[in-house]
Amino acid sequence: MKTGIISDIHGNFEALKAVLEALEKEKVDRIICLGDVVGYGPDPNLCVEQMKQIAYATIMGNHDAAAVNAISMHDFNENARIAIEWTQKVLGFEQVLFLNTLPLVFSEKDWMAVHATPEAPEAWDYIFTESQIVQNLNAMEKPICFIGHSHMPIAFIQEANGDILLQNADEIHFESSKKYLINVGSVGQPRDGDPRAAYGIFDEEKRHFTLKRIAYEIPKVQEKMRACGLPIPLIERIAEGW
Repeated sequence: MKTGIISDIHGNFEALKAVLEALEKEKVDRIICLGDVVGYGPDPNLCVEQMKQIAYATIMGNHDAAAVNAISMHDFNENARIAIEWTQKVLGFEQVLFLNTLPLVFSEKDWMAVHATPEAPEAWDYIFTESQIVQNLNAMEKPICFIGHSHMPIAFIQEANGDILLQNADEIHFESSKKYLINVGSVGQPRDGDPRAAYGIFDEEKRHFTLKRIAYEIPKVQEKMRACGLPIPLIERIAEGW
């Protein structure tokens, strides 16, 4: 089984389209989306429809939850809140129904996936500190967990003796004696200095994960965002990758 893993599309249809075309060329068997299909970007309905039609499974992200009033926007910054309020106005009935049905966790065989953290998926926390890394590795019910949320691809690896290694997520070969917590980055709004859309390929037979990047039509997305009246910082940041 060869699985395409994507996250944090954020209403960026051009980025999503480029990633889906790349995954088709990679001949993946299925696609798993780790959430935040909407928020920030100008095409929430198109992105939701693509996930409805194509994804084997889609997990709920915090922006998805906020867009359907499942959570408060209390912790959202001003630009994120403005974008969600705009998203709420334009989402179609069927798209709202779909987002409302999304689970917080996907689990299969010896791996799992959540949007934010395996320790408390519903809390929408980030994993930045050493203690947070340890807590979440210990909370994992499976030896491999894929996440999104921070938009920054990275891998946290726990050795058999408990030592934890941090490395980039470009190429990872899974060993049975270790635990892996892998952030797959963002399709629609990368924040690691590389504006290209990020996506991952998990080859379960070969026990291997590869993170890939692909360029897309950023000016076209920015033009759409301006036409929608979305905040200028959100428009500028997708070209910068921050």
